[in-house]
Amino acid sequence: MFIELLFALSLRFFFFDFILFKKTREKLKKQNYFFKKLLSCSFCQGFWCGIFVYLLFNISFALFTLYNLLNLLAFGFASAILSITWVVIVHPFLKEYEEDQELPLI
Repeated sequence: MFIELLFALSLRFFFFDFILFKKTREKLKKQNYFFKKLLSCSFCQGFWCGIFVYLLFNISFALFTLYNLLNLLAFGFASAILSITWVVIVHPFLKEYEEDQELPLI
């Protein structure tokens, strides 16, 4: 489970914090209300990345039982909590790093 959570956090960082996709994120935020909310909410980002990773690692999810559904939701929420914690702790350091390295923030 640790590897899956780490993978979910990595995906979240790659798509929602990584500077490579900054222009794409800004463009999507302007086009659609759904994307604006999704791209602005670290909790939501972590939840959906967690759901995706859980389904990816548990291909045998074909048995839609209550137990499997609860595991899916638990993993999604655990990923969301870790995601928002990660953002609160690390975001200031990322901003400082980007500014120190003179990375193009546009």
